[in-house]
Amino acid sequence: MRLTASTTYDSAMTEVSVPAEAVRERVLDAATQCLLESGLDARLHAAIAERAGLSRPTVYKYVGDQAAILQAVLDREIDAFFTAAVPLLTQSEDLENDLVDAVVFVVGYARRHELLQKGLREHPELVLPALTTESAPLLGRIHDLFDDQLERSLAAAGSGADPRTVVEWIYRIIVSLITTPSGPRTDTPDQLREYIAGLVQLSGLVATAPARP
Repeated sequence: MRLTASTTYDSAMTEVSVPAEAVRERVLDAATQCLLESGLDARLHAAIAERAGLSRPTVYKYVGDQAAILQAVLDREIDAFFTAAVPLLTQSEDLENDLVDAVVFVVGYARRHELLQKGLREHPELVLPALTTESAPLLGRIHDLFDDQLERSLAAAGSGADPRTVVEWIYRIIVSLITTPSGPRTDTPDQLREYIAGLVQLSGLVATAPARP
């Protein structure tokens, strides 16, 4: 029997203990490249198996069907750029500035993200619901990422704002800015920062709490 790359790698996995997460990441790496090349409506399993050096049953086992692959790739990419923004919310004395920096970073990251932008252009019916009407799971993960650090930052800044309210407000601003065309007020980094800074100031979400008598 002729051994293909898929059968060779799958055989190796039976001989060497390969962590399930490592195999899943291999599948998602391959899926991301296939989606960039072929689009979100392409049939993925055979292409992913060939690129990753796995069998199609292995792709199903570690990620699932077509819808599960798309969701897993989207989740991973969104988690990556929100996670990258977490360190920007430091416990400084200028929380408003930190929030503005975090939002500017995430919006800029998303606007440059090839796969997300391809999905928004070519298949908004798949991407937009995950960011808007079906965003509860995503918001839950973002709360988990930001709540503890944001709570500490708000307390250090003397703000009485609820961290979950701040997270949800930030999220809605970000989604609005990455799912609609950039206008003359937000199409450069400096304009984007000025625009977001104005929104943060107007919101009053991180205003310093009044001193207790």
